[in-house]
Amino acid sequence: MFKWKEEYSVGIKEIDDQHKKLFSIADELFLALENNEEGFDQYDTIHKLLKELHDYTVYHFETEEELMERHDFIGLGSHRFQHKIFVKKLEEIDLEELDLNQKEGIMDLLNFIVNWIEKHILEEDQKYGPFLREKINT
Repeated sequence: MFKWKEEYSVGIKEIDDQHKKLFSIADELFLALENNEEGFDQYDTIHKLLKELHDYTVYHFETEEELMERHDFIGLGSHRFQHKIFVKKLEEIDLEELDLNQKEGIMDLLNFIVNWIEKHILEEDQKYGPFLREKINT
């Protein structure tokens, strides 16, 4: 479901690789949804993947923010705020509710992730791409 497209690239290998890893985790959540539809309880898998998604997202955001801070990117404050909203959303997931309603919970989570990735990577991350590429390559 989550396939990397060149249009997602910000042109900074480290960031692109991290974005690809986030896609990979989201794809694993999609596979858990497919397994759930076959009647298998996926709570343990979902819980593990949510923790992995949270932890890796925090790591990735720290990498982006550190690069922006090091190179005085003017949009850092706004970007950091958007990152906090995403992490907060992940932290507010009700695991008990997710356990009871796995299919709906995973679908809601996947929709949130897909929408956020589309908007954030294609719009917001593209704003710093040219700026940081110029700074890093000089």
